This record gives sequence, structure tokens and C-alpha cells, in this order.
Amino acid sequence: KLTCWPLHVDIGCGKGGYLLDLATKDKKEELNETKNYLGLEIRPTVAAYARERVEKHELTGLVSFLGCNANVDLERILSLYRDSGGGVLEIVSIQFPDPHFKKNHGKRRVVTPELVDTLARFLPRSSRVFLQSDIKEVFDGMRMTFRDSCSFQDEVPEVEAYLEENPTGVPTEREVSVLDKNLPVYRTLFRRV
Repeated sequence: KLTCWPLHVDIGCGKGGYLLDLATKDKKEELNETKNYLGLEIRPTVAAYARERVEKHELTGLVSFLGCNANVDLERILSLYRDSGGGVLEIVSIQFPDPHFKKNHGKRRVVTPELVDTLARFLPRSSRVFLQSDIKEVFDGMRMTFRDSCSFQDEVPEVEAYLEENPTGVPTEREVSVLDKNLPVYRTLFRRV
């Protein structure tokens, strides 16, 4: 049975380390007694691996992972969560997505106008979307797709400015790797208006 707690969705969660670390941090700070965490990963075997890690972190019932294509399945997943008694969608994170540099692979990018529209339908006012990437072109594409929507406001008004720090206080494995090499990480936070 689902609890009526707010939901954090991490799109493109990989092996789940970020959500597991975030939920563990919140548990230590006694914050996750009131939040659910859901990771979505396009590679089913990777999502299955992430699911196996939940029990080891003693987060059963708080954290879950699904193998799916967010661009195809997100609306159905969020509808099922809501209709099953789950709480509101509070925050969505999209971090370090596959860049899909080849022109004919651009349609595979995670952030599309359709994804933004789906999030706008489920995110209540004042909820947030956190974006970050180490590839400026990918980050700028995600950012502009959200900026093109009248449903979201960039918390960093200048298009060439970025958040200095990860607002969740929990880095992804990729983020740590990039920062250890003294390379830039581009970040912003959108608020649902």
C-alpha cells in the first residue's frame, strides 16, 4: 500500500546511487518519513540492479526503481501513483543524461517538449525540477526546453549563469567524477508556476 507522501522522481537514475544516498541522508535527518523516491531507468537490467540495492540500504517501502522509457511511460506511471493513493509529485531530477550527439539520435534525448508538458500536468505549483549535466550543449538543450514552457520558471534568470552547488546536497557518481577532474557542472532549478 502506498503512502500519501510527496514523491521525488529521478529520471535516468542509472544504478540508483543518487536516490539511495538521498533517501539515506533524509532518513538520518529524519526527513524521509514523509517522502517516497522513484527512479526511472531506460535499461531494465540496470533498474533491476538498482532495485536489488534498496533492501541493502534498509529503504524498502520508501525507494523504488522502474525500468521504463520516461518519454513513453511517465504519464501512465504518475497517473497510477496518484490514482493508487500516492502523494503529490514534489520534485523531479534529471541529471547527466546520455548526450546522444549524433543528429539522428537527438530524438532519444530525455527532455522533450512532451516530457515537459507531462511534468507540467502532474507537478503542482511551487514544485521543482532540478537539471544538471557536464555537457553544456546537453544542459542548454534541456534548459531551453523547460524555458520554452510557460509552466516553469528558471530560478537562475540569466541563460549563461548556473547554480554553483547541487541544491539537494547529494552528488551523483558522475557529478563526483566530473568535479574531481575540475571540470564544470551546469545546473539549474525550475519552479512550477
